[in-house]
Amino acid sequence: MSNTWDRKLYRQEQEAFVSGHAGTTAREVIYAVFPNICSIFLTTTTVALLKRVMNNNVKVILEFVLIVIPSILCCTVLSEYVLTVGCCMIVISIINVLLIGTNTSTVSSIRPTYGKRPFITNFRGLTNMISAICILAVDFHIFPRKFVKTEFFGYSLMDTGVGLFVFSNAIVAPEAKDFTLKPRAGFLYTISKNIKRTARSCIPLLILGFGRSAAVEILGYQKHVTEYGIHWNFFITLAFVKLFTSTITSTISSRYSLLSGIWILGMHEYILSTKGLKEWVFSDRPRNNFVSANREGVVSVPGYVGLYLIGVAIGRLVHSTYKNSRTQQLQNRYKTIHVKLLGYEFDASYNESMILCIKLSLITAQTCAATLFCDSYFKVSRRLANAGYCMWILTWGAMALTFLLLIEIISEILIHAITDSESTEKKTTPRSNTKYQQKSVSCENENGIEIFEAINYNGLFFFLLTNLMTGGVNMLIRTLYVNQLKALQILVAYMAINIYFVLLLYRKQIQIKL
Repeated sequence: MSNTWDRKLYRQEQEAFVSGHAGTTAREVIYAVFPNICSIFLTTTTVALLKRVMNNNVKVILEFVLIVIPSILCCTVLSEYVLTVGCCMIVISIINVLLIGTNTSTVSSIRPTYGKRPFITNFRGLTNMISAICILAVDFHIFPRKFVKTEFFGYSLMDTGVGLFVFSNAIVAPEAKDFTLKPRAGFLYTISKNIKRTARSCIPLLILGFGRSAAVEILGYQKHVTEYGIHWNFFITLAFVKLFTSTITSTISSRYSLLSGIWILGMHEYILSTKGLKEWVFSDRPRNNFVSANREGVVSVPGYVGLYLIGVAIGRLVHSTYKNSRTQQLQNRYKTIHVKLLGYEFDASYNESMILCIKLSLITAQTCAATLFCDSYFKVSRRLANAGYCMWILTWGAMALTFLLLIEIISEILIHAITDSESTEKKTTPRSNTKYQQKSVSCENENGIEIFEAINYNGLFFFLLTNLMTGGVNMLIRTLYVNQLKALQILVAYMAINIYFVLLLYRKQIQIKL
């Protein structure tokens, strides 16, 4: 009886530990992720510099040390020093670039991959990795309470998790990559066929969702009710978003996904604000049926659907930019324009990545303005997935994509400058260029960050695995009473095990589809 009572008291203490928080400022959330983006630049340049003296296993260990461990530290004990950490990473990266520049044989090591865009892979992998760290770190005292999910309104690091997962799926969705015009059958036939097909694909997610809910009840695991509701969770949200977005995109061309997403978000915000839905979600009314028990999960679905559709539109912008890049010759990828300015004439070179970076930065500015507007009138609420929250996620996502693409551009500029210099001095023949291009393509998997490739290869399985590992740690250890050093050791071991499993699957080319 005493043990049962102690477990009940500890569960209540854990629930109180993660509940009732107001978050922080949007700027602090952005600062918290700044070192993670810098670590990708640091890793890319360091791997290029040391590539000759290490194999793939050493490369993965180096990626873990330079990306995963700093992410754990910046989410916990170094959360107040993130700008300093990020700036140090940039300085070291610049030194690496200068060292690479003195050794032209290493330049090909940082050449971006063709076909698959590294900045998208890095963005999706980074989103999954930070979410994995946070869902366990939140149970320890070393995780700042300002990063915990907000109770009503506000910004926090953990609030971005599910929103960024939806956005990262949207930018690589089939609708974002398909530019062919397909003949459409009758409306009723198309929608019924698509609903049946999508419903079947959603069954595994629903089984996972309700299975997790049942396991939480059986094991007496702590539960943050105002996160999604009593029975609802991330997997159920994902299933319903998939069902609704597939239905919409099968009846309305994905070319109109931006307008569809904005319309849905506008209607969602209108109903929340004028029909008393917002007050009902935030109220203490009884949760005496399935809908009222899970009102956060039910009400937030339209917001995530709108977010997904706008994400598809951004994905179409990205993929359309690189649509013809595979057929372009390596030496012709840069375009040159003649510019006259203040009486001076000069040539300026640019490529599709630079144009896209400008477009993404403009999208970031627009969504940032929209976020500020929504925050002034409707506020930002993760529980509602309202317009303000969705605009905030789009701002965060577009900004991260911009910076990650900028890393690619810097790499390309370095390559272009050095290869131009080599061609001038050595007068490289077209035959050697062909060999160089073939070598670059054959090293496709070697040039990327393998940890992120592995996480993306089994993204949903990785998230499920981290949830199971988080539950296991909480069942075995009283995380609230763990000291700082032990908490860090647990987090590092936890991430190492999760990454090891998905890396093993990736190298064996085993994809677990859920």
